[in-house]
Parts: sequence; C-alpha cells; structure tokens
Amino acid sequence: MVIDRRQRTTTSVMVHVMVALLPGMVVQVWLADWRTLVVIGVATIGALVTEIVCTRSTRDLSDGSAVVTGLLIGLCLPSTTPWFACLVASIIAIAIAKHAFGGLGNNVFNPAMAGYGAVLLAYPALVVEFDAISGATALEQLAHRGSTTIEEVSSTPAFGAFGAANHEWVNLAFAFGGLYLIAVRVISPLVPLCVIAGIGVAAFMLDDGGSSTSHGSPMFNWFAGGTMLTAFFIATDPVTSPSNRAGIVIYALGIGVLAMLIRKYSSWPDGFAFSVLLANCFVPLLERIRHRQTSPT
Repeated sequence: MVIDRRQRTTTSVMVHVMVALLPGMVVQVWLADWRTLVVIGVATIGALVTEIVCTRSTRDLSDGSAVVTGLLIGLCLPSTTPWFACLVASIIAIAIAKHAFGGLGNNVFNPAMAGYGAVLLAYPALVVEFDAISGATALEQLAHRGSTTIEEVSSTPAFGAFGAANHEWVNLAFAFGGLYLIAVRVISPLVPLCVIAGIGVAAFMLDDGGSSTSHGSPMFNWFAGGTMLTAFFIATDPVTSPSNRAGIVIYALGIGVLAMLIRKYSSWPDGFAFSVLLANCFVPLLERIRHRQTSPT
C-alpha cells in the first residue's frame, strides 16, 4: 500500500512516541503487576477497533495515532481498572473526541484525556485507585489529611525519597522518554518545560513549609501523579495545542498551574486530565495571538 507524505510523516512521529513511552511503561509494569499490561492492552485494542468502526477501514490504522491514544489511556489508568472502563475510555476518545470532530487533525480536545476524563467522572470509585504506583495515595493524603502537617503525613509508605512512592521512578522514566522525543526533534522542549514550570511555580506559592494547608514542594509535585507523562506526551499534542510561541507558553504554563490548583482544591488527587481539557478550550483564543502579531498595522 502506498502511503502519502503526510501519512508517512505522521506514522514516523507516532513510532517515535511509542518508542519513547517504552521506558515508562516498563517501569510502571515492573513496579505494579501484570494487570497493568492487561489494562494497556485492552485500552489499545479498544482504540484500534473503534478506529476501524468509525472509518470502516483498516487503512487509517497505519498512521499509529489510535495505538498511541490507547497506550496513553492505558498508562493513565490504574492496574485494577475493569476491562469495560478501559473500553469506554477508548471508545469515547476515538469515536467522540476524535472522529466526531472530523478525525485526526480536526479534534478540539486531546482524545486520550477526553476518554480518561470521562471514565474518571463516570467510574470514580473504579478508576481512581489510591495506591503508591498510581501516585494517588500520596496526593490523596495531602488533599484530605485534615490538620496533620506535611512531615506527619510524609512518614507513610505512600511517600518516596523525593516524590510519590515508586511513581517517582515512573516519572523519571517518562522524562527520559520525553528527552528522546526532544533529541529526535519530534517535540519542542518549550511545552514540557512550561508545564513543569507551571506546576512548580504554583506548588512553590502554595507551599508554606509543611503546614496542614500546604500541598507539598515543587519537587514532590513534579514526581507524583502523571506530571512527566503529561508534560512530554500529552500537552505536546500538536493538534490540540497552539501553534504560536506566545500561545504555547500560556497554554503549557496554564496546564501546570491548573493541575496544581485541582490537586489542592478539588476531590481529584491528580488533575492533569481536566487541566489539559480546560486548556484545550482556550486554544482558539490563544491562536488569535498569532493573527494579531502577523496582521498589518
């Protein structure tokens, strides 16, 4: 089958993304259990089948976008997620967030985060698992610890050396994969740096040294939850992010700040799914910055 230039470029990018996801995937499976592979597999198969149903063809599978969407959903979900929740997330991601808007390149919202966010709302008790590998236990304890201090709550097994227990290593692995994407010029370092800076600045401003109103240091929040996966693999989606430099900076900083505010002031322990989706809403507005900069005076 002959693949046109645009499709060949998309396929190459998606292959690089799959390769970059491998370190984080391996570490996540190693620190959790074999059920993580089941969740990733079901989410990926669900995305592929939904893509075939929506396009009535297997031809579009060659661009790899459906595989990447399924992998991202599976990596966001805890290992105990029921199979049907994985399928629901993939169906919503591909059928609604992607093809209802016209397919690849036309979607407004990040498909993986739309599917993941939908099951967070639909099945909160099943999808939000408060264990060390999901990063939710440490974040949950900080959000609902009452009058206890950071020092008191951080003595629990949910906290690691510099982040959430175990998940700090998962974040490091995803950061390593993200650096690979930068090295092969698949993504620009601007987006991940701004996402990390956004959550770091917000965490610094909210951190008062460890009282019951604090929510952890910037270092802790960088290596808890889905920080690095979001910064390098989700926020960098070129379709649902601005195309101008000023818009990119505002967009990425906003994702980091919003995620930190959601972590502290909402019932959701992480917050990146909703921060990305909220940021997606403002992309058309941020694109106007480019038009104003290029318009004749």
